[in-house]
Amino acid sequence: MGLLKCLKCVFLDWVHSAGSSLCFLLKNAKREEDKPFRDCADVYQAGFNKSGVYTIYINNVSEPKKVFCNMEITGGGWTVIQHREDGSLDFQKSWKEYKMGFGSPSGEHWLGNEFIFAITSQRQYSLRIELMDWEGNRAYSQYDRFHIGNEKQNYR
Repeated sequence: MGLLKCLKCVFLDWVHSAGSSLCFLLKNAKREEDKPFRDCADVYQAGFNKSGVYTIYINNVSEPKKVFCNMEITGGGWTVIQHREDGSLDFQKSWKEYKMGFGSPSGEHWLGNEFIFAITSQRQYSLRIELMDWEGNRAYSQYDRFHIGNEKQNYR
């Protein structure tokens, strides 16, 4: 497919670096019945199949969190942790801003390291990174086990 340049990620999140873009999504294994939605996989399994902003209740997080759920890529139920499309949001941010997140889940955003840590601490997740260039060429990479550490571990 060659080098993907100056990319536009339609559904997912992406990081702009060196003329390429990355899309990041999370998906869990299965839903436990009668619990608040912990992630977009729970939302999808409850019968919601339209991509958009939904409210989830992350374990060990006191307030509900609005997230963008991609319900179309590979079976649906993906929690979008980053989205960049047109450069309208400056991603040159401080540690605190990356910790707590910034932007809008319906547009360009970073979900926040603290929320990504909390989500990936709930159960096993997959990470999907999607690329799309201006000509519509797509590429992706998927990792079946994804989690990050807490702030003391620098979110590694």
